[in-house]
Amino acid sequence: MNRAAAVVILLLLAGATARVWVTGQYVSYVKAGLWPLLVISVVLIVLFATAKGHQPRAGWLLLVPVLALVLVSPPSLGSYAANNAGTVLKQADEYPPLPDGDPVEVKVFDYASRAVFDGGRTLRGRRIKLVGFTATGPNGEPLLVRMILTCCAADGRPVKIALRNAEPLPDDTWIEIVGSYVDSAIEDGVNGEKIPFVDVESTVEIAQPERPYE
Repeated sequence: MNRAAAVVILLLLAGATARVWVTGQYVSYVKAGLWPLLVISVVLIVLFATAKGHQPRAGWLLLVPVLALVLVSPPSLGSYAANNAGTVLKQADEYPPLPDGDPVEVKVFDYASRAVFDGGRTLRGRRIKLVGFTATGPNGEPLLVRMILTCCAADGRPVKIALRNAEPLPDDTWIEIVGSYVDSAIEDGVNGEKIPFVDVESTVEIAQPERPYE
């Protein structure tokens, strides 16, 4: 590969990465809080492109990520990924009272953790608002799911909540539900962890949030 071609490809890669960041599409690939690393990577790619040095023949392979970033807009992880991975639970040292609000908006991970490890102590008597996408549970029950990322979509894992008194909807339908804690759970058929229930009061279909991962 000659130097001119290498510079063009690297600048295309930098531009495609910058576009993904500016448009917010990067949240389909990595955790939202990692955006500074994308900015740094763009700067480093530009610096590498302008540096003098030998350009390896394998540099043509950089066209692959460029084309992927420009031509492909991947959907966020959904019910297929959720059904093939066990629900994520992590016990905290303490569970403080929920903030004021009626209903109070709670993350799916927070609700599941409080329900399983705190026996729903801080959830009892409160109306809860949860946002996630639908999936189907091990016994056919409707689930509300939110994927969480450690770093990027490749390590995404689901947090699952079973919906009681909810009408089944097609998988991957984004919904906002208002409900209340109920002392009941089922076992995840993938990893044996508990999937707590929420008693559904109302359901509203919504568009996918700008940041689909928790």
